[in-house]
Amino acid sequence: MSIVHTVLTDRRVLRISGDDRVEFLQNLITQNVTNLPDGACVMAALLTPQGKVLHDFLLLRDGNSFLLDCAADSAEALVKKLSLYKLRAAVDIAPTEMTVHALWQEDGYPCPPMAGFVDDPRHAGLGLRGYFTTAPTIDLPSALLATWHSNRLKLGVPQGPSDMPPGTVFPLEFGLQHMQAIDFKKGCFIGQEVTSRTHRKGNLRKKLHVVTIDGPASDLSPDNAGDIMAGERIVGQLVTHENELGLALIREDSLALELTLGEAKITPSGGVFADKQ
Repeated sequence: MSIVHTVLTDRRVLRISGDDRVEFLQNLITQNVTNLPDGACVMAALLTPQGKVLHDFLLLRDGNSFLLDCAADSAEALVKKLSLYKLRAAVDIAPTEMTVHALWQEDGYPCPPMAGFVDDPRHAGLGLRGYFTTAPTIDLPSALLATWHSNRLKLGVPQGPSDMPPGTVFPLEFGLQHMQAIDFKKGCFIGQEVTSRTHRKGNLRKKLHVVTIDGPASDLSPDNAGDIMAGERIVGQLVTHENELGLALIREDSLALELTLGEAKITPSGGVFADKQ
């Protein structure tokens, strides 16, 4: 299948600059930015003190600053939250006019390198991303934003407040460690104690899975979390879905059982955890 191009209009790009930019981010977020090479892109998150995801984003080293690629509907809240931690640090946090472009393949295969673009660090099947102030000329077929999100859903990659409502989900249950978003050797960050302790224990009771929904799900909106049942017991929640495909947080001891959501049958069918097994 050929490579396609999508403008990710639901993303915003912030610029973090100033002499204290590295130390500022290093003390806050889950990713190690101290030795991040120029042009390198990583996933990261800002957690609550209780170790739950507040904001997730991609971070790109851009010379003497960082570009922070986040969900558009949470960009303002993220700027406010980061500004609270700035205090007297020599750091500037400013929105940019950059647009985010994705090159990807609908069959989930990686894209070859292309000038001006970087690998999406979360999953090879998400392809490449580029950040531009002036719209580039890209001689590739265009794909709808909704189609790009369908591909993301198939790969099992959660993103933004619609999939991870701020302050409600634990990053390890949603597979952020498998999307290279957490450096467990970097030292302190907000929420580190809870996250590192869970990582050391090594046994997650619940994990995020791609699921297929066989049956009527018309009463569910894409962002409505429905209870997944094993008989009379609630064993998980549907996080998001599009038609017959969804992401669900399910207890690991229930995966072999018959799972239902209302009248529909639920079948786990992959995701970032499955890719690592």
